Amino acid sequence: MRVEVSKRVLWIGASAYPLQNIARATTVRIKPPRARAVGNFVKAVLVTGLLLVAALALAQSDELSGSDRELITRGAGVTAAVLVAAFLVRLLVVLFTRTYYALVVETSGNPLTLLASLDRDEVHQLVRDIMRAIEDPAFTGFTKQMVTYNIAGMRDFYNASGAGSVGRMSSDRER
Repeated sequence: MRVEVSKRVLWIGASAYPLQNIARATTVRIKPPRARAVGNFVKAVLVTGLLLVAALALAQSDELSGSDRELITRGAGVTAAVLVAAFLVRLLVVLFTRTYYALVVETSGNPLTLLASLDRDEVHQLVRDIMRAIEDPAFTGFTKQMVTYNIAGMRDFYNASGAGSVGRMSSDRER
């Protein structure tokens, strides 16, 4: 993606942001919730295991014939295996998701996540270049070509105000 400052305007792709409207620029790390994903996986496997034990206990009822017991036992086992496999896939997706670094710009409105990259240093340098362009009206500008990623969090706003208060706020204002 092309990132450019020229004639006191920040261009990111085809989007333009006048420098005089930018109050702050920062880098935010977007880290996948790996610990939460592991916890959710463990909970889901435990619940599945409890349901499997309940189904197997039901299959041992004296009221059921041998074929009914076998059907319940096999069905419960297959269902549990499919559920655990699905939970494992969800876990692996989160565990293998990379950490991204996003450029967040605060304007007179809400903070906006403008781009995300895997290269933290490149985004840090971009923040420095933008702030240099804001501070020095005589600065002629710059042009950079960056590899950027479209991630789910790009539609979110980031509260980057105050010490240590960087956090995600949904763009539809759910909190």
